[in-house]
Amino acid sequence: MWANLKINKKRILYTICFFVFCLIDQRIKTVSGLDGWGESFRDLTGVVMAVLILSHYTLDDFRRHRLPILVWSLICAIGGTMYLIWGQSQAWFLNDRVVIVAGVYLFGIVLIYTFCGIVLERRIPSLRRGFAALWLLMMVCMAFSRSEYLWPSLYLVIFGCFYLTDYTSGEREDLFQGMLDGILLSFFLMQGWCFVFRPYDAVRYVGVYNNCNMNALYYLVVLAAVFARLVYVYRIDGSRWIRIYYWLGAGTVLGFLFMTISRTGWLTAAVLAFVTLLFLWSLKKNRNFFADFFRNALKVTLCFLVAFPLVFCAVRYLPPLFHHPVWFWGEWNEKKVHSWDKWDSEKFVDIDELLRAANGRLEKVLEAAFGKTEAEAGEKVRSSAPVGNVGSEISELQRQLYDEAYAAGFAIDPADRDNAILVRTSIYRYYIHLLNWSGHPGSEQGFQMLPGRRIGHAHNLYIQWGVDFGIPAMLLFAILIVWSVIRFGKDFRAGKQERPAGVLLLLLVPAVFGLLEYCWGTGSLTITLLFVAWRGMVRDEAE
Repeated sequence: MWANLKINKKRILYTICFFVFCLIDQRIKTVSGLDGWGESFRDLTGVVMAVLILSHYTLDDFRRHRLPILVWSLICAIGGTMYLIWGQSQAWFLNDRVVIVAGVYLFGIVLIYTFCGIVLERRIPSLRRGFAALWLLMMVCMAFSRSEYLWPSLYLVIFGCFYLTDYTSGEREDLFQGMLDGILLSFFLMQGWCFVFRPYDAVRYVGVYNNCNMNALYYLVVLAAVFARLVYVYRIDGSRWIRIYYWLGAGTVLGFLFMTISRTGWLTAAVLAFVTLLFLWSLKKNRNFFADFFRNALKVTLCFLVAFPLVFCAVRYLPPLFHHPVWFWGEWNEKKVHSWDKWDSEKFVDIDELLRAANGRLEKVLEAAFGKTEAEAGEKVRSSAPVGNVGSEISELQRQLYDEAYAAGFAIDPADRDNAILVRTSIYRYYIHLLNWSGHPGSEQGFQMLPGRRIGHAHNLYIQWGVDFGIPAMLLFAILIVWSVIRFGKDFRAGKQERPAGVLLLLLVPAVFGLLEYCWGTGSLTITLLFVAWRGMVRDEAE
């Protein structure tokens, strides 16, 4: 048996690469920013993408182009050494400079292969020219906007080379399966680490992050990967036990997602589940929509109900067994669980507190949407001094900025701070008024919505894209998202393959979550996967 076992080295490599993407996402969102590791992991995205591209090429490719590669290696050896020694003014920390040098060197080789293949060897890739042209136009608009971000120019080169690389059919399949493997592997490893080092002492579970919405966004990516595998198992008519495994896996991830109490995360998970159920229904030969759809909906609901108590117990009771709490940047305070706290300390969150908080956040949305506010009922009149009851911790500058924002119609009354709809509309109103044709640098964004709360981003991926890069880039981004969703859906319907289904599910995470939250920019797992997914739109590759 073992003699016939073949090890798929490329799939293993791709699995490692996408696991590193998940690790990059976690690190850039939790490090302090005082030691350069945030920048190092952010820049590591380019290095990993270079590895993914170079995996396509062979030793024969190197022999054909060894002269330019050797010349480039010599240039990088000299220039890179100089940059490491004297480049502190461009990148302060040595660890970041090492990653930059590695990325520049590897992508120099990638550019050599890409240029020689297209220009010298005339291996012209087959493109969907319409989508490729719009993608290129969007990237150019982003690169030449006033945003001052460098990453659009870098992503234009990085993913432009990725799209132009002629992966074989087998490599594309390995890449897709490796992507799912890497995401699922990261969940087992990072969530397992949480069970040892992250006690449950904040009612909205933050897991391996320091922000509950970031944690919810990560769980959504994992959920999309689980659903993609579920579609695959049904397509190949896999065994009942494998199906049960992935149904329970979906219920488990939904359990973790529930504990984040992220309403945007819940909404996105509902969309992912709905689309997955449509995929599963379409795979049936004798299709009865209502019976098949609701049977599977009942399965995922029951799996969530079964898994949730186990998930809560693992999160609540496993970390106290080890008592080695780890805090990320900005988390430490006396109210957190420490190693000397007992397993039944009041600092831990119990099940009643979690359910009350989840129910309370739902009630706030329902009250804001359908109930009357106190102001509408005539029970509250706003004081002429909007911050009169605010504590002394609010600075005079914050008071002034708040009054200016309130006078302009952007800030809200402190009494309405819990009105989720009013808060969102206030944020959107401010950021929509910033929209122009050329974008804004970060220094021109942000407002004081409450005396003690400054809003630094639009809480909407599409609006933020427009504020950063301009209206043309925003419109092109929205068009590309909608076009991709429609196209991947049609591709699945035509071929009943799991690859377009899985890519569509991963693409829906930022597309839906981004309607109510920002997806945290360059280096973020969702943005990286979005650009990876777009390869299936830029390229026209027959299987």
